[in-house]
Amino acid sequence: MAYYGELIERIGSAVRNKVAVGAHNFKRGYYESKAGTGKDVRMDYEDLSFSSTGGGEVLRLRAIANGLLCATTGTINAAHLTARIPGAKTISGAMHALRATLEIAGTTPTPGGTLAAVNLDSNVVTGATIPTASFARVTDSGAVALPYLFNFDGQTVHANDPGAAMIAAHADHASTHMIRILVNGTPFWLLATNSHA
Repeated sequence: MAYYGELIERIGSAVRNKVAVGAHNFKRGYYESKAGTGKDVRMDYEDLSFSSTGGGEVLRLRAIANGLLCATTGTINAAHLTARIPGAKTISGAMHALRATLEIAGTTPTPGGTLAAVNLDSNVVTGATIPTASFARVTDSGAVALPYLFNFDGQTVHANDPGAAMIAAHADHASTHMIRILVNGTPFWLLATNSHA
């Protein structure tokens, strides 16, 4: 693969052109938007059009734990997104640390493929011991915990057609399956059913 622009790391070599030994930001920018209502501002906007049979990503980030006991008393994250509200400031609309949108345009489209707004993936070698690993982890780092795990905003709770609904009222329905989760290190099982009749 060809590399263009500034050389940050020589592939296949331990030599790196930029190394930090303490708390450090290799790059940081400061910007401000004073746009009014209905005016969106974006710091970066990238389009990558796929017009053949190959795949790829618009952005690929890798955090590599290339040592022993990495992140002692800390964390390593390939991406850390923060939506911050400073003291005495307010929000009128919505604010999210991450927004993932699956967009399908056209008239009565049939795009095919396997589609999702978010894909949680794993790539673990054979023989790995990972007793507490999970596809998603929920933590509260602040003094006040968030009150809900999910917010299904704008979803109608259906009572008569649960097969076509994301959320449906049900009572006295026997569970047929369980989904395993971990709560404070203790395994729990969420009850589920394979029938909506």
